[in-house]
Amino acid sequence: MQRALDMAGAVFFRIRSFAPLPVIFLGMSLSWRSHVRPGPGGADVDGALNLVGLGLCLLGAAIRFVTVGYVPAGTSSQSRQLHSHALNTEGPYAVVRHPLYLGNGFITVGLLAIAHEPWAWALGLTYFLVSHVLIIRAEEALLRRTFTTQYDAWASGVPRWLPKGLPSLKGHFAWVRAIQREVNPLVGWGMGATLLLMWEAFARSQLTAERGRAGLVTLLLFLLMLILNKVWKIWRRA
Repeated sequence: MQRALDMAGAVFFRIRSFAPLPVIFLGMSLSWRSHVRPGPGGADVDGALNLVGLGLCLLGAAIRFVTVGYVPAGTSSQSRQLHSHALNTEGPYAVVRHPLYLGNGFITVGLLAIAHEPWAWALGLTYFLVSHVLIIRAEEALLRRTFTTQYDAWASGVPRWLPKGLPSLKGHFAWVRAIQREVNPLVGWGMGATLLLMWEAFARSQLTAERGRAGLVTLLLFLLMLILNKVWKIWRRA
């Protein structure tokens, strides 16, 4: 059973960048008839949920950005294989073991708040919890095998999910690495939030020409960011 869970965690880790896409597609399909009428509490509550959701997404993105910028080079990558050359114990990792996944959690809850549909909460939270619990389990097993007593000493004083306080952020911040690595997540949740807001306005016959243009411009800007980041990566490798 443990081996099966470890394998499942490794698989989720390998496909973590694109695995949410089928879930998002299913959610968009189910929402085709949603949002025609305001939810419980009326349009004012829906509008407040939209603002709260955007705020949570920005908080999650900020956590990820700060984490990536402060980790030492080569200790956290976007590889599809589980591996580790060093144990991160400082900065954000001094207050919570998985700050990147904490950021993912805020972004997920933010998008679900914007969707504000019961089925979306059930689908989104189930996928997030199952995938991240399995990934974290596999990652921690690898770290424990690799760093043994060093890992046990660190893990015994640092919580897995909820930070024990604010981190002490000192030293060099790698702006280039943080921007390069966090563009794709920003584009992903940014386009998702934009489409959800545009769909709600359309379903309620509130998508004016101005709103429509603003939404399209926002989507095009996100696409431009994605393209420029890809060109930048290719140029840096050359």
